[in-house]
Amino acid sequence: MLREDLIACHECDLLQRSVAVAPGAAVRCARCGALLQRRPRRGTDRSLPLFLAAAILLALANAFPIVTLQLQGDETDATLLRAARVMFDEDRPDVALLVLVTGVLAPAIQVGAALYVLAALRLRRLPRGFAGAFRLFRQSAPWAMVEVFALGVLVSMVKLAHVATIVPGVALWSFGVLMVVLAAAVNSVDARELWARAEALG
Repeated sequence: MLREDLIACHECDLLQRSVAVAPGAAVRCARCGALLQRRPRRGTDRSLPLFLAAAILLALANAFPIVTLQLQGDETDATLLRAARVMFDEDRPDVALLVLVTGVLAPAIQVGAALYVLAALRLRRLPRGFAGAFRLFRQSAPWAMVEVFALGVLVSMVKLAHVATIVPGVALWSFGVLMVVLAAAVNSVDARELWARAEALG
């Protein structure tokens, strides 16, 4: 048996033969039932449009105000970058950095790396530094916490609702849609198919 024909379960470490997976199907461990591999239906073919949509939504989410606060006739709007700057000015650089990393930097790296790889493969070209870009895409995923950030904003809005009038901004709606689109985009990526295409082009 060839080494590349084997796959180890990440839950129980059972070494088993890797099999071809039909579109829309999944492979589970023979011992513990953990998910070993899933091949999305029309996976890579729909990944590029989804990541393009995610890039547009991410740009909108960072360019427009998240909320507008109306208090005693005064209006104040806040973008994500402005909120991080305020936290930094109030001697909370740790929180400001966390907001920037999880709400801006990590999602941008994840989406950018995916677009770089997928666009090149769609054009039937092997992207330079394919392995590094794909690794960057994978490693940035745990830090791209768009859904956690959006939930935090909603909790803050509920707490401030009794002292000020809160008007949701374009960025808040963009973050909401981005959560769904980015999750669908990430789940549509078939790592084995991408590596197979890269090896064929190499």
